[in-house]
Parts: sequence; C-alpha cells; structure tokens
Amino acid sequence: MCWLLIVLVVTVNTAASQSSNCPNRQLIEQSLEKVHIPGAAIVVVNATHILYEQAFGYQSLAPAQPMNIDKSIFPIASISKTFIAAAAVMQLVDLDTDINQYLSELDKNIFHPRYPSHSITLRKLLSHSALIAVSSQVQDTYYRPGDTAFVESLADMVFTYVNPNTSYWLPKPSGSATWYSNEGAALATLVVERIARISYIDYIKENIFRPLGVNISNIGVHLADFASTEDFVKHYAYAFIHPISKDETKKYHS
Repeated sequence: MCWLLIVLVVTVNTAASQSSNCPNRQLIEQSLEKVHIPGAAIVVVNATHILYEQAFGYQSLAPAQPMNIDKSIFPIASISKTFIAAAAVMQLVDLDTDINQYLSELDKNIFHPRYPSHSITLRKLLSHSALIAVSSQVQDTYYRPGDTAFVESLADMVFTYVNPNTSYWLPKPSGSATWYSNEGAALATLVVERIARISYIDYIKENIFRPLGVNISNIGVHLADFASTEDFVKHYAYAFIHPISKDETKKYHS
C-alpha cells in the first residue's frame, strides 16, 4: 500500500485556462535552471478557475521531450497523503476514535505494545504522531520496482508491519511526538476503505477526482493502469563534481 501512496499518478485537464501568457516566464525559467530542474508544469488556480498554466523545460532529457501541460504525467508521491486526509474527513468519522472500532478485526487489534492504553486514532495517523517506526531495512523488503510492489493486499501489508507484536514503534506514547510514517498513512487508508466499503483508489476517483473534472483514465496506482508510459515525467537527480587543482590532486594522491 505504501507504493500506492508513492506512485499514485494524476494529471489535470487544464482546458479551462484563461491565459497562457506570463510576464515572469523568463524568471521562472532562470529559477529552474539555477536549481537544475529539467522541467515543470505550473498551474495557478482560485476557487473556481484556472488562472494560469504553463509548461517549462523537458519531461525527458534523453530522448529530449518537452514538458506538455496537457499530457505530461507526474508521480505525485507523498502528496497523495492529502487525499487520505480528505477521504477521512469526507467520511464524517470521529478522528479521535480508536481505529480498531473501524477496522472490525477481532483478533488483529492495533495498539502501541508499550502503551496499550494510548489508542491509535485517525488524528494521530494523519498527523504522524502514532509513532509507528518501521526500519529502513524492513522497508527495503517491500519497496520494490514496478508493479511487483503490489503482490499483497493493503490489509495484509498493514497487519504484517503495523501490529503490537513487532518492534516497529518508537519507545514513547502515541501522540507525544511526531515521526513520519508511510505505514501509518497506509493504516489510515485501510480505515477509509473499511468505512467506505470500497477500495481507496475507487473511492477517491469517484468522490474527489471525478467531481473535480479530472480525467479518470489518467489516474493510476499500477503501471499497468496506463495504456502507455511515454508521457510519464522522468526523474532526475543533479550531481555536481567539484573541479580540483593540480595541488589538490597531489594532496589526494600523497
């Protein structure tokens, strides 16, 4: 499920744009170049309209493919967590109720093993204060490339890695500190599914994206959800190698 949060891909239909002219285009291009960002798609909106939209640079450098405001698809990574919060609020649930009341798993209650009296709630999960702390070594076992990350169900993933029989908790009562947790977000997503009684992705498609006029065919969790990946924006990392003088070279080799 963490991969659902990481690779959920969205593109917005921006045909309603009122203007594609921006007096600061050159400034934006210079700013992107300064921080070594190959390309960007920028959209400015108010409550009812798209005020400005423009593509800059490239979605792919090799082969060179310009960014396209209507077609380029970005993986939005953890920005997708905002949809979990929105879905939870739309369910009109009590954010301070013990999540086990929503999960309805009689033999799989979730609580902090050291502080069982401190209930895990949606508020704590959404604010990253439940103090679930799965180690990076364990995360590496299920952060897998492509669609191979989805071999287990959301419930199986959550109950395997987030349960009182594991050591994946900080040694503090939940709610007393914050610790960023993808697994906690996945648990919140499972709560939304159990309350809505449909899959999370189907819920947000029908209750968030479709009412916003988003093209549902451009939303996916698996790579297989897309007919083609040619419009996916490629990831780039900038690496700078500092040139050294002959004297410095001698020092490094001495």
